[in-house]
Amino acid sequence: MKPLDFRIPVTITESAGRTRHRGWVRIGVPLPEGEVQDPAQLVVEDEGGRLLPRQARVLASWSDRSIRWLLLDALVDVAALGTKNLILRRAGSVEETQVPDAPRAIVTATPDRCVVDTGRAVFELRAGSRSLVDAVRIDGVNRLTDAGIVVRLTGSGGREYVAVVRRVEIEESGPIRVVILADGEFQSPDGKRALAFKARCGLLAGSVALALEFQVCNPRAAHHPGGLWDLADRGTVLFNDLSVVLTPAEPAQALRWYAEHPDRTREASSGPWSLYQDSSGGENWDSPNHLDVKGRCSVRFRGYRVTCGERGRSRLVAEGDRATPAVEIRTRAGALAATIADFWQNFPKALRWDGRALSIGLFPGESRSPHALQGGEHKRQTSFLEFLGTEAPSSIADWQQPLIASIDPIWVQRSRALESFIAATADHNARYLRYLESIIDGPHAFVAKRERIDEYGWRNFGDLYADHEAVRDQSARPLVSHYNNQYDFVHGALVHYLRSGDARWRQLGDEAARHTIDIDIYHTDDDRAAFNHGLFWHTDHHMAAATSTHRTYSACNGRGAAYGGGPSNEHNYTSGLLLNFYITGDPEAAAAVRELADWVIAMDDGSRSALGLIDPGPTGLASKTSGDNYHKAGRGAGNSINALLDGYQLSGDRPYLDKAEELIRRCIHPADDVDALRLTEPELRWSYLAFLQVLGKYLHLKCAWHEVDYMAHYARASLLHYARWMEKNEVPYKDVLHKVELPTETWPAQDVRKAHVLNLAADFAPAVERAGLRARARFFFDRCLEDVLSFETAYLTRPQVILCVYGYVQSYYDANADSGDGAAPLSYSFGVPTVFESQKYRWRSALPARIRLLLAKVARAGVERLGFRRFNATPIRL
Repeated sequence: MKPLDFRIPVTITESAGRTRHRGWVRIGVPLPEGEVQDPAQLVVEDEGGRLLPRQARVLASWSDRSIRWLLLDALVDVAALGTKNLILRRAGSVEETQVPDAPRAIVTATPDRCVVDTGRAVFELRAGSRSLVDAVRIDGVNRLTDAGIVVRLTGSGGREYVAVVRRVEIEESGPIRVVILADGEFQSPDGKRALAFKARCGLLAGSVALALEFQVCNPRAAHHPGGLWDLADRGTVLFNDLSVVLTPAEPAQALRWYAEHPDRTREASSGPWSLYQDSSGGENWDSPNHLDVKGRCSVRFRGYRVTCGERGRSRLVAEGDRATPAVEIRTRAGALAATIADFWQNFPKALRWDGRALSIGLFPGESRSPHALQGGEHKRQTSFLEFLGTEAPSSIADWQQPLIASIDPIWVQRSRALESFIAATADHNARYLRYLESIIDGPHAFVAKRERIDEYGWRNFGDLYADHEAVRDQSARPLVSHYNNQYDFVHGALVHYLRSGDARWRQLGDEAARHTIDIDIYHTDDDRAAFNHGLFWHTDHHMAAATSTHRTYSACNGRGAAYGGGPSNEHNYTSGLLLNFYITGDPEAAAAVRELADWVIAMDDGSRSALGLIDPGPTGLASKTSGDNYHKAGRGAGNSINALLDGYQLSGDRPYLDKAEELIRRCIHPADDVDALRLTEPELRWSYLAFLQVLGKYLHLKCAWHEVDYMAHYARASLLHYARWMEKNEVPYKDVLHKVELPTETWPAQDVRKAHVLNLAADFAPAVERAGLRARARFFFDRCLEDVLSFETAYLTRPQVILCVYGYVQSYYDANADSGDGAAPLSYSFGVPTVFESQKYRWRSALPARIRLLLAKVARAGVERLGFRRFNATPIRL
């Protein structure tokens, strides 16, 4: 592609019915290899050729250091319910990169202080402060009291804690957007410490608004006695309230508010007022999904209520189901407006005015039960604050429904930044596209399924209803089961957003990513290495989640000594989180990818286990599948390798790639006796397909990195060895359902993996074999769709996700049937396969039985001293 042809179409959509002036949009843009080295080379223009204020930074690079993913911010004017077509292109000159009359944000920083001047307001933050934001100055006058913006935590016993800032730093800085990161901990007046926090203050040039993303963190380990992970755990922290509080410098003169839409704004006196959302407001608002630590329903009434007046004498002035509210406090100097993103979805929530101070209830004390933050659990929530002049209208509603940006799918396809990507308009598999549509539209759509178990509330929102687990349930109300990103729905949703430009996919993907990052990952250093920073499984098969929330095993479902567990390598999905980072620039998504990749390395490090003094060699926990001593191709090893590859793509840190290649050598060999592995027994070995899919990804990445070395040829020979066996021996799963315990629709859905593997093998096969592999892949894809749709349960969440994540790949290969290098293998000698034994099995086989028994007792005693098996179902009450 010639440089002069470099023009990327970007579409901006306004869906709230509000005209936007210099509205902020952000989008990740993929670029072809070798095209752009410096983001400063690029400009954004509208349909009239006018240049727009913009900033850009690099998120990922190709092997030649050219930009692979660029994060673009722009300020754009869009009419109500309109669209604006922009072009991202190369600048014709240095002068063209300077947009005249564009607002600019200016940052002044010292080691312990940051000041941001947006051109209309100055925001001050300082380390060591008991305020998140010390001051907000407009025309040199502080609009707040000296207390600034504080975050207060109230313990279940009434003790008050304040968020004390330990560190402030510039996380992101450019001419139109600045993000200041502050972190620290909650502390009481007598020095007692509670939870940790992280806050991001997002500020725009030319704006008086503050986007405050606040993340509360419980870094303690859960104690999970017997491998059970219920709310009533010694690592759980209970508290009554967590609120952002700010006091205007001048007395209030009036109050304006709306509950559901800015067109229905009402006025009130400057006396006490509150809007409290107790539940989702849906038909199943009191679902058994909403339980407290004692297993009781945690919600009191349907929807929200608005009250005015002093406590004890307040009167109800409005009520409804689902609030998307804002409040505006008017003073002589201007106004202060506030709202919370996803207000009703993340219930309980509150906006309050006590006559003097405005408080934003992220975890409001009005809730029936104390809030329970489990060990290793996070929660991020975003508030929007706006500091207005006397006549300026509020734009707070703009933040509740931001502008939507999408990249032309054909451009994404041309960039080749995503493997096996094809635009939806070039996809001719009509039956597949119709099935896919069921996820975002109609009775089987995921937003419709949320309503069945009321998959809302601050801990649940963003997850999917695992309805496949409830097929046999005969209860009056649907069984509550959580999906926890099984098979990486985040990746599938975001790929289809890029394929189609449909914002519904983007919304599902972003919500699922945030849930996974906050709730499903075990953010602690204080447990065993096999669990720390791991991803929890989906909740238990065919059992209610009960008080385990999203953590698999509940005491309510306990089935004996063998029941229980924790995070495991077989449930580790990172590619969606990596793509979420590329599209949104969310630093928490990037951190989660590295966290899960580091978990793989830590769990396999024998020196960190209880047996480390005896045998510090690899534990095998990163490579096992189904059993402790099966270390051949399987989803456990496949997911581990995939996480390491994603960690390497994100960071460029070689240890991730080295570990991935170690696991490849451990689990597969070009001379494996495939028949001996019993791969024709689906119940036992179906997931070898997941490993081979990752092996193909590894090969494509090695080629993209121009590393066609010994390991690339080793992996290529291994993939072709297994694919040739598959071509001769594999059959559709529906033809062998008599071999499985539960003959469900999910088995034929997994046939899409066979198509994927055979297509990947064709990419690296000699030309003479390629057509046969492609034909067999197409056969399995066609049978997959046909067989899934033959079940009445074809539209359950699990088959929908499997086909969402992998089905589009066939469309890519239909359009690229001749892809592949066909290169002859070099004359490497790969030796003979070796058998890996896990740490547990090595020490058992190396020591006499009597000594093994003694060491097992010592190991158990050490575990008990660390508190991992000590039973105490009393959470920490602050």
